[in-house]
Amino acid sequence: MPKTYSEIERNNIRRTLRREGGRCLQLYGVRKTTVDELVKRAGIPKGTFYLFYPSKEALFFDILSSFMDEVETLYTEMLQEIDENHIVTSLTDIFHAIMMRFYEEGLHRFLGGTELEEVLRKLPDESLPDLRRRLHSAMETLFSYFAIDDTEDIESFSRGYEAILLLLLEAERIDEKEKTLRFLIRGLVLQMVE
Repeated sequence: MPKTYSEIERNNIRRTLRREGGRCLQLYGVRKTTVDELVKRAGIPKGTFYLFYPSKEALFFDILSSFMDEVETLYTEMLQEIDENHIVTSLTDIFHAIMMRFYEEGLHRFLGGTELEEVLRKLPDESLPDLRRRLHSAMETLFSYFAIDDTEDIESFSRGYEAILLLLLEAERIDEKEKTLRFLIRGLVLQMVE
């Protein structure tokens, strides 16, 4: 009979699996990460892993989904405290913080396509459209804060931000990556607020 866990234990295990999954994603990518490596790092039996996730791909998708939820909450809070006198700098700070966290958690590996395809192959067919809907909704929420409802502007900004995100795939080759990314984000923000 499988061990039962309290709600606190379940939350702790899930949090640990997400943290260690993110580290493995950063170090090895989806394909080279094994469930054995994940459970070793999390300090749990292999059977316990499968009580939480049917596959490592489901864990990685959960990490990405959780990141999106946290970012939506984070940027909403940051927008509430934005300095109206320094809007370009404030928005640049917000987008830069989100991008660097995305990179530090290894999620930039999903941008190349093959890693995300690897994950989506093992998930229900509606996972990718749902992910795209959530991203689009997050951008619409952001733009509504600035009373921007022009679909073309929203699409242009979204594509510009995606292009900058793609640079994270080669981040190790970019000198002063944080400074460079901040510069590019600032240019995009200037276009948005003009």
